[in-house]
Amino acid sequence: MEMNSLTRKEPVRKVGGFIEGTADKFSFHGLRVYFRGPSFKPGSKSKTAMMASFLLNTDVSPLFPYLNAVADRAELHQAPLFIRFLYKDCFCVLYPKAGIISPVEDRSHARAFLKSLFSFLNDISSRRDEITPNRRIHKRVSVLNILKLLPKTNCGQCGLPSCMAFAASLSLQESGPEECPHIQSPLREQAFYPVYDAEGNLVSTVAININTARSADRQNKEEASAGSNVKDRPDVDPGNVEEANESLPMPLSERELEVLCILAEGTSNNDIARMLNISPHTVKSHVIHIFNKLGVNDRTQAAVWAARHHLI
Repeated sequence: MEMNSLTRKEPVRKVGGFIEGTADKFSFHGLRVYFRGPSFKPGSKSKTAMMASFLLNTDVSPLFPYLNAVADRAELHQAPLFIRFLYKDCFCVLYPKAGIISPVEDRSHARAFLKSLFSFLNDISSRRDEITPNRRIHKRVSVLNILKLLPKTNCGQCGLPSCMAFAASLSLQESGPEECPHIQSPLREQAFYPVYDAEGNLVSTVAININTARSADRQNKEEASAGSNVKDRPDVDPGNVEEANESLPMPLSERELEVLCILAEGTSNNDIARMLNISPHTVKSHVIHIFNKLGVNDRTQAAVWAARHHLI
């Protein structure tokens, strides 16, 4: 087990989760390296075949808004609370007291990478007075829902080779809706403003409508759209399921397939739990197993995989 020593000065006053006048020293322990995904074959040395998980010596969540401001491709999520970002061509996911990195070559590579990563984290912690924190919460929209807005002609006017590629880019917030000339104007726009307590912790949000023209007709359309999200989903063709599972080194279970089809619609873990009458913790475990079996890193990639195999 690896562990870096935690050094911290005598606390003076806590401000926004940090100890005022000190620099938190973040470190890791409990490093585990394991194979993931269908890219792994016995004897393979593929760099994408392994990932690593680890534990944190202390709650690192107060650093998330600062990471969100400076890290490459940062995504701050709220339920559950975690941040995802790219560091030195490696995807990193940090929860308050645990983390995951992928891909790694082996245990030695993972250990060396984590030392560099934690040097990066401690540097941000020491410079937080110089960084304007970004507390914007990332909310990803399903690629398939975005695809409904597009002409599906692969015209290339957005600069990408296909409508599916643009939908994936827009879901990742790497593109904007205005880059596709075929997307209609929005029916409603909202800005969500944060409300913080005295210590700088987010306690609530206030949503304000911007440039909207409310009408009974639009309200009916919104209600109809909301109702369509909870309608029964069509059954999946058993032949498609069999063919999809044959492409995997380990097949999806019936429950994992059910969870995959629901999460591909952009449904949260809590909503999936309510729909299937299981706990959010159980849903989270299913999602992790699905990602590992498919060899993907996020819900968007899982949804695209499901669409390509005609499961949704």
